[in-house]
Order: sequence, then C-alpha cells, then structure tokens
Amino acid sequence: MNISTIVSNLKDLILEVRAPYDLEITGVSNHSSKVKKGDLFICRRGEKFDSHEIIPEVMEKGAVAVVVEKEIDLDFPHIQVFDSRYFEAKVASLFFEDPWKDVLTFGVTGTNGKTTTTMMIYHMLTSLGEKGSVLTTAVKRILGSSYYDDITTPDAITILSAMKENKEGGGKFFALEVSSHALVQKRVEGVRFDVGIFTNISRDHLDFHGTFENYLKAKLHLFDLLKDDGVAVLNESLADAFNRKSRKITFGTSKNADYRLGNIEVNWEGTQFVLETPDGLLKVFTKAIGDFNAYNAAAAIAALHQLGYDPKELASSLETFTGVEGRFEVVRGAKKIGLNVVVDFAHSPDALEKLLKNVRKISQGRVIVVFGAGGNSDRGKRPMMSEVASKLANVVILTTDDPRGEDPEQIMEDLIKGIDKRKPYLVLFDRREAIETALTIANRGDSVVIAGRGHERYQIIDEEKKVPFKDREVVEEILREKLKGRKYAQ
Repeated sequence: MNISTIVSNLKDLILEVRAPYDLEITGVSNHSSKVKKGDLFICRRGEKFDSHEIIPEVMEKGAVAVVVEKEIDLDFPHIQVFDSRYFEAKVASLFFEDPWKDVLTFGVTGTNGKTTTTMMIYHMLTSLGEKGSVLTTAVKRILGSSYYDDITTPDAITILSAMKENKEGGGKFFALEVSSHALVQKRVEGVRFDVGIFTNISRDHLDFHGTFENYLKAKLHLFDLLKDDGVAVLNESLADAFNRKSRKITFGTSKNADYRLGNIEVNWEGTQFVLETPDGLLKVFTKAIGDFNAYNAAAAIAALHQLGYDPKELASSLETFTGVEGRFEVVRGAKKIGLNVVVDFAHSPDALEKLLKNVRKISQGRVIVVFGAGGNSDRGKRPMMSEVASKLANVVILTTDDPRGEDPEQIMEDLIKGIDKRKPYLVLFDRREAIETALTIANRGDSVVIAGRGHERYQIIDEEKKVPFKDREVVEEILREKLKGRKYAQ
C-alpha cells in the first residue's frame, strides 16, 4: 500500500499530506515498541502521553511516515488528520483489506455479561464445526491459538490484524467483546458487524463517560457499526433507547420480547431455562451458573438463530459450555473442606448484586464476600457496592483491588461509607490475608465469594508496579495449606 492509496480512500479524513504519493507502506503501528521498518506510525494525543513527542525515535526505528493531529516542525513524511484515532481505525481496515467482509462478525457490549455472551457464541459455533476467532477480556483466541492481554478491546490495528489472520486462516466468524471505552476511542470504527448485542446496562465507568446518558450513548453506538443487513440484539429493557434503522431483536421475560425466557432454575451444577423463540419452545441448560447466564445464553442463541442456525442444535451445544474463567467460577477443591468458593469479576453495584443474589439462592450456609474497588475509576459506585454487600452477605471483608496509583486508604474510606455498621465486616488491606481470613472463618456449608478481579493475573499497584496475583490460584494455594495442616493434625 502506498500514500496515494491512502489519500484516495481516506481523503475526507485528511487535512494535509506532506509525503511522496508513491511512498510504500509495509505496516501500520501506534506504539514505539512495535515499530518496524516501512511502517506508517500513528501519533496520538493521550491524557498522559503525546506520541508526537517520539517521532524522532520511531524514525530511527524505521518508520517511513507518520500520521499527526497537529503541525510538526520536522522534515519527515507525514499526513496531518483531523482525528488520529478515527484515522487509525480506517487506515488499518484499508491496510488489512477489510477483513470483516465475508466473515460473520459479532460485537457484544453491555455493562455485564459481555465476555460470557461472546464466549457462548464462540463455543456454539466451534461446537457446530465452524472455524473462527474470539477476543474478550478473559480469552483471546485466534484460530485456536490463545494469548493473554488484560485490555478488554484491543486497539484498531490489533483487532484488524487479528481479523486478517482469521480470514486468511480460513476463519468463518469473528466474535469481539466491545467495551464502552473502545467505542468512544474509535477502536472499532474500522469494523462492520453482522450482529451487535447489547446485554444490559447499569452504572459503571462514569469517571470516563461523565454521565450515565453518555455511557448509554457510547454503548448504543455499536449499532451504528452494523453492516447494511446487520441485526441488533438487545435486552428488552433497552428497546426504547434504540432508534436505529437496523433490524431489532429483543430478549427478556415479558411477552413483548422476541426471545422470551421462563422457568429459570439455578444450582451448583448450572442453569436451565425455557426459551420461547420465533420457532417454538426450547429447553436450555448450561453449566455456567447464575440466572444472568440464562440472559447471556438467550442473547447468544437469538443472535445465531437470526443468522439461520438451528436453535435446537445451538441449545445442545451449550450443554457443554462450562463458563468463563473468573465469571462465577467455582473453585471445586473447596468442597474438600465443605465450602463453596466462587471467584467472579463483578466490579459494579449491579454485577455484585446479581452475583450475591444467585449465591444466596443456592447456598445453605452463610455467604461471606471479599471485595474492593479499582483505583482511579468511578468513586461514586464504591459505597453503592458496599451497601449491596452488606445487604446480601452475612459477612463482608473489604480489601484492596487494583489501586492503579490511587491511595488505598482513600478507596477504603469510600467503600466503608456504604457499609451497614450493624452487620459483621472487616477491613484487611492485604488481599491474600483477606481471602485467607474468609476461608478460615467459613464453616461447613458456607459460601465464600471473592469478587472484583476474576481472571486477572496481576494486581496493578501503580503505573510502574504490578504484582502477580490471581484470585483462584491464591484460593487454591490456601486450600492446599489447610488440607496439609489437617493431614498433620490427624
């Protein structure tokens, strides 16, 4: 691809071109560590860092031209654009030859359930023999090859590169979890979806969006990115907010829902329900625990059914879906000491409430919850989460989540504001100590819930320090110590 190709296809996004039109571009990058010889480097003005400042560095690494948002005092080939993030998405799609074309593409957004719904789609399609890829918070798998990245939705170049790899490798579908941050930051502007799914919405990320209305608007933008014949699948509670021309399909429990859920039953083995579809009643079972997973399954089934897949085959394939790491993940080894232990990613008031309600519903003993709150994020939700925990758990243990440079004492003060002081609670800043304490005070039959971090492998202290810490692994380590101690005691 050369500069001429870029200009002819994206001229409406370009303010000025100061580069030879026949200059060849052999790659696109946006991070100095990823620059290769022949690259077009995209400069961004971020909140903490302006990559316009490192143009000399990327020049030395082999970049042949840069994209800028402001005038630069350098005699180096460059294209000045109105919005570098939007341009990045579009030029990446152009460079990777619109890899979303002729491939079934799924975009899933919502406050809760994004990861699980996306993985359900991936599981059902692969179970039916389809070849494809998936990118979520917890799982990133390109044609069966997995890698880890703690970003929910990667940047545009990463997404479109993965889509290109998927298509060239024979992939027939691509399922993508889409965060509100990604939608605002234009990371998916270069993609068009066959199906957009909006699972639900509740308070979250208001530190970034400012208002709930802005948050909702960001989520709804997913439907602006549908292909001409694309379909919007959304929770029936969001139907009134939908004002696009695209075909709309709803799921929920009311008689007005296109896919209607009923008879939801949850236990420690999984979740079952009846789904009324346009083709008749369907009995559905999944090993993923929680009534919220019935909604996730309904959304996933509706999406694939609308594309022509047999709903009975879809339901059958879901029977082997065991859930997603860090999403109502039951630590089976805890049964050896008579406990139920659940690790979950819940980090918003609504998610925590749904989680604890489901645990209470299927537990015989007490419910003990361990959680904290992430730093430099929506402070207003912190006391709301503590209020939910006090209401639904028998014992609350407040601890550290990911401080991300914020003072842990301040985070804890915000959390304590919502605690019902008449009920048992503890404050233990050390997360391992908090988890160990919960497991120690739990009696046989009790359930211990460890919320907030789910699948995450590191605890982010600040920009320069993150330490290995995975909740499930810490639980398993403590359980081994307890079992070993019992053995010696005998």
